[in-house]
Amino acid sequence: MSDEYQAFIDAVLEAAPEVGDALRAQGEDTAPDLEIPVLWLGLVGRAVATCLPRMSPDVASRVFGTVEHHLAHGSESMSTAVATGFLESVAGAVSADRLAPDLLAGVLGPESRAYIDAWDQFTLGRSSLEGS
Repeated sequence: MSDEYQAFIDAVLEAAPEVGDALRAQGEDTAPDLEIPVLWLGLVGRAVATCLPRMSPDVASRVFGTVEHHLAHGSESMSTAVATGFLESVAGAVSADRLAPDLLAGVLGPESRAYIDAWDQFTLGRSSLEGS
């Protein structure tokens, strides 16, 4: 399990080292927290949401390609943590007007988009990415 989480953060930080800076600015370490991986991936999601407006399209695509891969092909633990930690965190940033919906919608893979749309429908009664 730890290798999977380490591979996730390694790929994210290789694509976007600024995410590590954002994590450290939150007082967090870049090393996976295997005791509470959902919480840790939520913190990674918040860091990515903070950095996304300044990422190039290529970098953002690489980061969210990693997210999509681990959501669709990861272990049950990993895909659950990506969904309920990372994706719900970035969806929350959109709902709180801290991240533009079109910016997020433009980089989501199909599984990630479907999860966020379902989460938004459950929590908001509508998609926060509608029209994006």
